Amino acid sequence: MPIVAKKNTEVGILGIWKLSESSTELMSKFNFSEKENEEFRRNKAEKRKTEYLATRLLLQDLLNEKTEIQYYKTGKPFLENTNKNLSISHSSDFVVVLLSENKIGVDVENTERNMDKIALRFLHEKEFKHIQNLEYPKTATVLYWSAKEAIFKCTNEQNILFNEQITILPFEIKKEGHFFGTFTFNSSIINYKLWYFFYEKNVTVYCIEKENKKS
Repeated sequence: MPIVAKKNTEVGILGIWKLSESSTELMSKFNFSEKENEEFRRNKAEKRKTEYLATRLLLQDLLNEKTEIQYYKTGKPFLENTNKNLSISHSSDFVVVLLSENKIGVDVENTERNMDKIALRFLHEKEFKHIQNLEYPKTATVLYWSAKEAIFKCTNEQNILFNEQITILPFEIKKEGHFFGTFTFNSSIINYKLWYFFYEKNVTVYCIEKENKKS
């Protein structure tokens, strides 16, 4: 199996699967339930099929047992009959799954993704100016996007304005590390600690919700 990493992080267990096999190859390794078979058949694109199977095979490996992924109406995934929270992400190269007893979010992105045209849709003006002064602004832009995606997945809210409600506090970008962010919703400011690492032209960011303060 192309599982390239399994690590016990500060918030839970994280697994990474490289998307190097075809859906036909992955199908031979997966035992479909009736519901899963119906879900899988609805995927028409080959990439969607491989993501579907790789996600569930990776989850099965992390849990040491097979379990079905359920979804809230918002599209957020969860597992029944367990105290573990689930977060999932895909890039063009990898599937990442994070399991934790805490509220978490994870995102993986290819660092070569061009985000110039949409940067100001998800970056606050201060964040944009800060990024332009960094040594590698294009990589930083992808990292900030991934961070905001991770925070978004950690919330239970929809229709969030990334450039207004989610803020990433300035930090020095290294090969791996941690930083902080906030999500402003109604009268609350929710704080997050985020961790990141780079691997094969991809960056993975995961986060945990911290204390809630009234503004």
